[in-house]
Amino acid sequence: SMPTDAEMADFYEVAVSMLADAGFSRYEVSNFARNGAESTHNNSYWNGTQYIGIGPGAHGRFVAQQVASHSREARIQTLEPDVWMKEVECYGHGTRKIVVQFQLEMLEEYLMTGLRTARGINNRQWCIFSGGATLTDVLSHSVLLEEHVRNKLLQFDGRNLRATAAGMIVADSLTLDLIPSLQEYFNKQSSLSHGSKFTR
Repeated sequence: SMPTDAEMADFYEVAVSMLADAGFSRYEVSNFARNGAESTHNNSYWNGTQYIGIGPGAHGRFVAQQVASHSREARIQTLEPDVWMKEVECYGHGTRKIVVQFQLEMLEEYLMTGLRTARGINNRQWCIFSGGATLTDVLSHSVLLEEHVRNKLLQFDGRNLRATAAGMIVADSLTLDLIPSLQEYFNKQSSLSHGSKFTR
């Protein structure tokens, strides 16, 4: 039988405390490092950096020359190693799926991954994906953001949005609460004239 959600949260908090006592700091919800030895590879995922996935089951996020501006490709490689090798031999690659991500999808993904990190979401990086719309522009009307800040689950100063220690435990649900505000802002902008900051 599985532990309850409350028990799982208790186990997690004990693990965080034990690791901290051993000199490990939490730099992402489920990742810890000592002496600044954070994974550069994993940080690239969470910070929205481009990366190419090579090998069975690998994922990639990068701007391809043939896609529209303000977009990138999310590529997924074939999962099974034997099948992946056959596809590489037959077609020259093992890419099974290509999805073009536009600004909304990129921002949703950055919101999800960024809130899982201790550093949180940096407004400068956010504006790269948003075309200049700041975190304040997009989230200032979010009642749930205000509520989570008030309840000390999130910290937001206009330049950075990050989960607190308590918020890290429920980071995924915080993301789900903020995505509707992002989508609402996106829909308002896309309904304006062609000068919209966002593209579909």
